[in-house]
Amino acid sequence: MGDAQLMESEFERNLCAELSERGWLYEHEGRPMGWDIGLAMVPADVLYWLASQYPDEYEKAVPADLADEPKTAAERKLLQHITKELAKQTKMDTTTGHPVGGLLGVLRKGFSYAQVGRPAAKFGPMMEFPPANPNLTEVVEAADAVRLRVLRQVRFDTATNETIDVVLTANGLPVVTMELKTDNTQTVNHAIRQYKEDRRPGKNRALLAPGRALVHFAVSNDLVYMTTKLEGENTVFLPFNQGNEGHEGNPPSGTGSSTNYLWREILARPTFMRILKDFALFEPNKSGKKDGRLVFPRFHQLRAVERVVGDIEANGPGKRYLIWHSAGSGKTKTIAWLSHRLIRHMGSDSKSTFDSVIVVTDRNVLDENVRHDMNLVQSSKGLVVNVGEKSGAKSPQLKRALLEGDHIITCTLQTFPEVMELIEDTNELRGRRWAVVADEAHSSQSGSAAKKLKELLVDVDLDPEQEETSADDLLLAKDSAIAASSNITFVALTATPKAKTLRLFGTERDGRWEAFDTYTMAQAIEEGFILDVLTNYSTYDMFLRVKNAVEDERQIRVNTGEAVTNIVRFARLHPTAIAQKVRVVIEHFRRNVMGMLGGEARAMVVTSSRIEALSWSKKMNAYLDEQGYTDMKTLVAFSGSLTDDDTGESVTEVSLNNRSDVARAFREEDENRVLIVANKFQTGFDEPRLMAMYVDKKLTGVATVQTLSRLNRTYPGKTAPMVVDFRNSPASIQNDFKLYYSDAHIEGDVDPNALYTIGERLDTSDMYSHEEMDAVADAFLAESGGEAIADVLGPIKNRWNGQMRQAVLSKDKAKRDELGQFRADVISYRNAWQFLSQIVDYQDPELHRRAILATLLARNLHADGEDYDDSYLEGVQLSGVKLVPAAIGEDHSLSEGSSEGIKLPSFDGKHKGGAGTPQRGPLDEAIDKVNEMFRAKGVDVSPESVSGFITTFWGFLDANEEAVAMAKNNTVAQLKASEGFSGAVGLAVLKTVSEAQEIQSYMTDPAFLQAITDIAADTIHTQYRRPLDVLDHPDQAEDAQSARMALGALASLEEGWVDGDTGEGISTEVISRGAQVIDVMEDLGNVTGSVFPTEQGGVRFYWPLAENQLTIEVEPSGALYIHTADVAAGTFQDEAVPKDADLTQRLVTWLVEEGGDHG
Repeated sequence: MGDAQLMESEFERNLCAELSERGWLYEHEGRPMGWDIGLAMVPADVLYWLASQYPDEYEKAVPADLADEPKTAAERKLLQHITKELAKQTKMDTTTGHPVGGLLGVLRKGFSYAQVGRPAAKFGPMMEFPPANPNLTEVVEAADAVRLRVLRQVRFDTATNETIDVVLTANGLPVVTMELKTDNTQTVNHAIRQYKEDRRPGKNRALLAPGRALVHFAVSNDLVYMTTKLEGENTVFLPFNQGNEGHEGNPPSGTGSSTNYLWREILARPTFMRILKDFALFEPNKSGKKDGRLVFPRFHQLRAVERVVGDIEANGPGKRYLIWHSAGSGKTKTIAWLSHRLIRHMGSDSKSTFDSVIVVTDRNVLDENVRHDMNLVQSSKGLVVNVGEKSGAKSPQLKRALLEGDHIITCTLQTFPEVMELIEDTNELRGRRWAVVADEAHSSQSGSAAKKLKELLVDVDLDPEQEETSADDLLLAKDSAIAASSNITFVALTATPKAKTLRLFGTERDGRWEAFDTYTMAQAIEEGFILDVLTNYSTYDMFLRVKNAVEDERQIRVNTGEAVTNIVRFARLHPTAIAQKVRVVIEHFRRNVMGMLGGEARAMVVTSSRIEALSWSKKMNAYLDEQGYTDMKTLVAFSGSLTDDDTGESVTEVSLNNRSDVARAFREEDENRVLIVANKFQTGFDEPRLMAMYVDKKLTGVATVQTLSRLNRTYPGKTAPMVVDFRNSPASIQNDFKLYYSDAHIEGDVDPNALYTIGERLDTSDMYSHEEMDAVADAFLAESGGEAIADVLGPIKNRWNGQMRQAVLSKDKAKRDELGQFRADVISYRNAWQFLSQIVDYQDPELHRRAILATLLARNLHADGEDYDDSYLEGVQLSGVKLVPAAIGEDHSLSEGSSEGIKLPSFDGKHKGGAGTPQRGPLDEAIDKVNEMFRAKGVDVSPESVSGFITTFWGFLDANEEAVAMAKNNTVAQLKASEGFSGAVGLAVLKTVSEAQEIQSYMTDPAFLQAITDIAADTIHTQYRRPLDVLDHPDQAEDAQSARMALGALASLEEGWVDGDTGEGISTEVISRGAQVIDVMEDLGNVTGSVFPTEQGGVRFYWPLAENQLTIEVEPSGALYIHTADVAAGTFQDEAVPKDADLTQRLVTWLVEEGGDHG
């Protein structure tokens, strides 16, 4: 025996010895003395179980009066019958919910056995499992009697002496095989090759037949792979590894092989018997064929379920758990296994831990997948109750299930309110113990939906001796119950957690909030469960020029922000603009995609709105007809109905496609090759043949990952999927993916005092009295109806709207800002309450009353009090379109994720301008701005210059109300000498350096701090002692100082700055890069005219001139591009600035060669 064989033999011997310490029989050093090669079982263990557990039935099969040869023959005949039962195709008995036939059917249900001349025998399960209720002593004893046996070097072929390294049996039936390799001589791939080449199923190989063993493991010291079906070269092995710091593989063990978790944890008797009972399942072939496959849970699926259940057993119910599992992780099966484990779980008191389990998904297609997998898990008939769109809360089955308890209720976000309505209307359901499992948690359970659910499910405990219960008593009890939610256990699953999701459901570890269990995108890609969608990324730039075709000289007053949005929509929806993109898409698809995957490849076009999807659909179908492309068709998907402007008719996706089920038509009808979508099928849509995506929609954050991840499903022959993007830069897309690649977390925590801070500002605004607030809250709590609420809310709403209208008419900017601040506070308070009240028990009903007022007011305060002429679009014409490739087929795949945490909202309620005080200007100015909003390729940069530091610092100082007050009431010299002002400067510096590590070394330098104080004194005094109207017009600034101030102020922008719900914060990198732009342009003698934040988290600088117009934009990723438009010639020029380029030199060249003077 060579060294390699000796090392492998030692590995095998140690593994088996450790199994013997964990509940397995290991006799004669594992020599297979009782193994029957032809029957592929240990007959003695099989017969022992049948005789000891079912003696009466065994007597019918093998009479006690038989002896010697007749007895042996009877036993052999019984064993041969069991072999035939094991070879049967497994099916699900719909009346009992149990599998029939095959390994799982024999283990869990048993079999019948008939003989001529003797009564038929009906044997129960070939295994018994530890019950959830430990008081069932007979079941416990039977489970303890199960023989789990370890065999080594087991022959599997009656015609040869070939052996498999390890076989594990349960009551004599093989359930696991293992081929072992030591990494010192071979790798796990050698074990996989051995299974594929030398362990092919055959006539003489009963052990290797499909379905005879549950799972086959290929094991080395470092890695584990598994398969449940041996098919020669077609055998598919899946990784069964723990993951290593967010990537594939396993971490070092410290006590032996890195793979010892397999035999120490997974195959340990308690866990393995639980796998056989609750996790192993048979999944029929979805294509309609009669065959199927056994399913063994992947490591992270088993780990997540067992971790949650283990924590509930250790700490009791009532906690929240976040499971962050990437796309490709098999979340629907994880949900199914977890739901079944929870509904069957019992506490130490032998009572069910939960009365019901509610499973909430955010799409119907996800609900179908969950219900499919839920029904694969062994259960009793009627255990799973689905809330469909047709039956809903009116279903007597649902009400009966809720009242009976011990059911799993599945629903979508669309049918979820009906479940809540039924619970709310049924007093018997209040205070029960619930488990809520939410798929894609950020969509369904992190905001008002979660709070509404808790309001209905929590057990409100009121003092029964109290004669009268006031509204405040009820609010106090309910708020405390919601914050504690001790009778509700939440398990949230998501592939892309948002900050609020992490904080609401996450687990705190070492000062940061993270998921309870994680399976990362990086690991899923590296293990081959999903594809990397960034490896073949192409971008196109579309340059649009619009003009005002109205001949008269009138100047139409518009809300500039709204006008820009509307003109952009007009330009992008213009037939000429869409026609160019349609041509690119269809020709790209036919040239690069159509022939792939055996001619079955599909593509998706992602649009921004339903009207855009309709326009795309019409133009694409027209182009296909014009070109005679009869071998492909398109489908369009959107929700609801809309009016076709060309015909005036109302259309739906059903009327346009002439199909009731678009997803099925796309999946099953060969000619339907392109699916055009608008806010539909961008999450939860599983079509593995989707090979290309054409993006005509701005994507940011979670939406980026969710949308592009529709491409990542694997399929035979599918390699790198293709993305063609008309709207986003590769750098911004890549930056979004980094957050979810290998680690998602939040640093620190949200400030629970934000509610008090904002509440004080609201109460002192003179917009309402305490009595008015109480009146609104009382009307709402009494469910008085819309008219009664409108009656008490009206005076507050009219007061604010009237003052805003008067401020607009009188051009009172200070008053407009004050009213805008009030509206921002209202929205911030509403959002803060919905989130914070779920995690903080404030014990203050007044906070809740104010939240009711804020929620109602937020819908009724309209920030724009001026009437505008919306006829301006009649004069807008698209005068130029140019679509050019920017980057084709680039690889932007990631190797590491972002180390930065996802930012939590601060709920500080600071007024961000934008929505509260819209910019106003003539139509021509709005059109000029639209001409500058071009998308172009950017380069990822993140400079941290001193200029960027000063600019960011200014944003923090300007937000300090005490510093501003000192600037208004003191001279510059007094400011410089003031300890109070110096302290404010120091605080702003501290906040800034926490974002700019490069500057920290200067913190201890007194000269540096004094210089900062002097600069700050000069700057802040100049701003707040000058006439206010100068700052109302940035284009009239005397130098670049006002632009720098405006840029610095953007540092305080946070998520939701537009209207409380949209608008990304501006990062330090973007502010720093923007400061460089201002510095360089100032050095070149060009005054920065305008500075605008973009909703996506970028900054745009704008220099409009009569002939040449210049725009420089810093994107959220830090990417930068420069663009000019020659109005007279109708031409466009743009260029991305490389990360390491000399910005000064680049702008000098640009201004001289391309743009001329912009000063």
